[in-house]
Amino acid sequence: MRRAPMRPPLDDYLAQRYPFQVIADPDGGYVIVFPDLPGCLTQVERLEEVPAAAEEARTLWIETAYAQGLEIPPPS
Repeated sequence: MRRAPMRPPLDDYLAQRYPFQVIADPDGGYVIVFPDLPGCLTQVERLEEVPAAAEEARTLWIETAYAQGLEIPPPS
C-alpha cells in the first residue's frame, strides 16, 4: 500500500488569508468570489453580511478540498 504524501494540518490552510472580490449583482445583492480558490463564491443581500459570508465560504471550500485530498492553492 502506498502512503499518501505528507500534508500540512488543516489548521495551517485555514490560517491563510485569501483575497476576495465583492461584485454588485445587477439584480440586487453582492457576489463574493475568491479568485485563488476555484469555484469558491457566495452571495449576500447586504454589504454588512460580506465578512461572515466570505469567511464561511472560504472555510467550507478549504475543509472540503482537504477532506477530498485535493490541492489547496496558496493565496496570491
